[in-house]
Amino acid sequence: MRFLSFKAVVLCALAAAAACVPCVPAAAQPAQALPAFAAAAGTPLLSQAAATGTVVGQGGNYAVPLADGRTLWLLNNIWAGELRPGGQAAVWGIVDGGAALVSSTSPYAQAGDLAYVSDENRWPLPLLSGDLKEYSQVRKFWPRSFFCGAGKCQVFYSIMNNYGPEPYDYFRVGQGVATAADPGGPYEKARRDGRYSLWNDIEPAFGSALLPDEDGWVYVYGRVMNAPGEYAARLARVKPDGLADREKYDYYSLSESTVAWTSDISEAADVLPGMPEEFSVSYNDHLKAYLAVYSDPEGGRALARLARYPWGPWGEPAQLLPCAKEDYCYGAKEQPGFAAEGGKKIFVTLEKKNSPYLYEIIFE
Repeated sequence: MRFLSFKAVVLCALAAAAACVPCVPAAAQPAQALPAFAAAAGTPLLSQAAATGTVVGQGGNYAVPLADGRTLWLLNNIWAGELRPGGQAAVWGIVDGGAALVSSTSPYAQAGDLAYVSDENRWPLPLLSGDLKEYSQVRKFWPRSFFCGAGKCQVFYSIMNNYGPEPYDYFRVGQGVATAADPGGPYEKARRDGRYSLWNDIEPAFGSALLPDEDGWVYVYGRVMNAPGEYAARLARVKPDGLADREKYDYYSLSESTVAWTSDISEAADVLPGMPEEFSVSYNDHLKAYLAVYSDPEGGRALARLARYPWGPWGEPAQLLPCAKEDYCYGAKEQPGFAAEGGKKIFVTLEKKNSPYLYEIIFE
């Protein structure tokens, strides 16, 4: 049914282009509401035992179950230091853009089992800055989303520049894609016109979320700022062999006067309003819908929305997980590789005080 619905939309768009008659835009289609569900208490992914020379916090938390039975975790940053008795943490340093591997693909086996890609002194290594010639104190490469297939693995990443001494004094200057034969790296960054960024700082941050779909396309979402304080996500699609080549991307632009996809990025339309930097989109067979999970930019709670198609229209946000203000929640996203029972059971990560928690959610 899902294939037939998608093909119907594509055929409609093609027919409209040929006959100069527009299809019904996404905004005119009916949206869906989230059903009732139960949420289990969150499990901290990091070991809570007092230790020195250990990881005391991490951000990003994008999990990918691998074909060899392991799980790869992509991380925007890793906070290394000392965890003292009583839970007080001292941060010795922050590694920007790292990875960890877990020996199982079971969501119940992830907690406390993260083995970080590290040097001989067990200090976590940057995943995307292996060449010392490109190292800079002011430039960071933050992994965002991941695709592995046809003998290679590819990571979308944000290029971040620091502007001050504090950990969060940074801004995004571009978006790129890196490729490796092994999930743990080393990764080679794709270049365009001699630069690492496939998309610049004012274009959508494609790779914020990624959805490989059964129709053969990889749908790639990118957060964009439309005005100061106003953000949305836009949508691109590409075949798996073209992920590192910007010229092979098309952008969703359906409106009352255009067809659905265009090669002109300036015609890309918003598909999800109010998106933070991190979120997820997956197809949930149990819900018979696409599921977007993200953090409320104001309150930090985890929200969810449903849609019939990757581009929407999206139903009203529903709360998946609450968050107390003092917990400083951030980075909510589903980890689709852990879903079970056709999506009736899903797993969501949420960061609290720079530490990730994994939540099980069961839909009716």
